[in-house]
Amino acid sequence: MRWIFIILFLALLAPVGAMGQGAPDMALVKGAELTINKSGTRVTRKVAPFFIDRYEVTQEDYEAQVGRNPAFFKGPRRPVEKVTWAEARDYCRALGKVLPTEWQWELAARAGSQTLFFWGDDWDGRYAWGKENADKKTHPVASARPNALGLYDMLGNVGEWMADDHELAGKVIRGGSWRNGPRGLETAHRIMEAPRRKFHYVGFRCAKPATQAEPARN
Repeated sequence: MRWIFIILFLALLAPVGAMGQGAPDMALVKGAELTINKSGTRVTRKVAPFFIDRYEVTQEDYEAQVGRNPAFFKGPRRPVEKVTWAEARDYCRALGKVLPTEWQWELAARAGSQTLFFWGDDWDGRYAWGKENADKKTHPVASARPNALGLYDMLGNVGEWMADDHELAGKVIRGGSWRNGPRGLETAHRIMEAPRRKFHYVGFRCAKPATQAEPARN
């Protein structure tokens, strides 16, 4: 009987990946009001609570779901890139998730901060892979330090497709990538691209409303 209790206790402590291949690892982000500068116009919205992936979608996860690996920089734990906006959306949908809105993304990336980067106002390569330290390539997810919510690579490594249309054209991309200098990696920085195009510096992560069943977490 004693050994049964020990085994059950250890099972409760096991990391989410150990409980079954492909188990989701998401963080809960509390709802809040957020203001985003959209082409010179400040727009404020109230964001409801939601879950967001702790990691950018990796090549091994994408290949396991879709059956192919389109990435330019190959490596199972590197983020997948060279995917269109629709391919990213469809991947999330297949898992019962969605692409995050840029409002959700920025709230998660800031993790309560009001500084240029989630760690402060000065560049620090320990937290993000950018032009200063990435050596012109992507790196395995979670190899830089996380933000206060335990989210990795919210800035740098690869930019991330958002659910939103950009007010000028195309779809919004947030977070910057390995090819951006510090200014392009600021939390508020946003760009747009045509959704049908593929880039070796753009990937994605998924989200889901907090009203849905809470996913397994560490």
